[in-house]
Amino acid sequence: MADEDEVPVAGSKKWLLIGVIAVVVLALAGGGAWFFLLGGTDDVVVDEGAAETVVAREPVQYLELSPAFIVNFPHQGRQRFMQATVTLMSRDAEALEAVQRHMPAIRHNLINLLSAQLILVFEDPAGIEDLRQMATDEVNQVLQREIGHDGIEQLLFTNFVMQ
Repeated sequence: MADEDEVPVAGSKKWLLIGVIAVVVLALAGGGAWFFLLGGTDDVVVDEGAAETVVAREPVQYLELSPAFIVNFPHQGRQRFMQATVTLMSRDAEALEAVQRHMPAIRHNLINLLSAQLILVFEDPAGIEDLRQMATDEVNQVLQREIGHDGIEQLLFTNFVMQ
């Protein structure tokens, strides 16, 4: 009988030890989570000098140049057509107002740029990206001349069809 009594005691000690370890692990996990989520926020040091140098960025604004650009150009003895819907992206409200004010000059320059491209540029995806960058630079050149600074971050082709 003595052997039978010892077996349950040893088994219950084993479960008691597992329970104590589980409680300790849960307490450590809860304490760690509390420290990282709630306790660490009081000790944050703010460098006021660095905060002054951070420039608040304006929200992005878009301006669609409508109507879409339609240009034609010769390729291998045939007349080819391209239609592109262009949208400008900027964080500078003054630049977007200047684009609207100088829209005829900007459209003229973009039509000249687009119609001067060969079909080979449009067959390569990198060629379209190069054209997009050249068009962005073209708009910024007009702004530089008229208002004294660039203001367009990107010119985006929102629709691009060629035949």
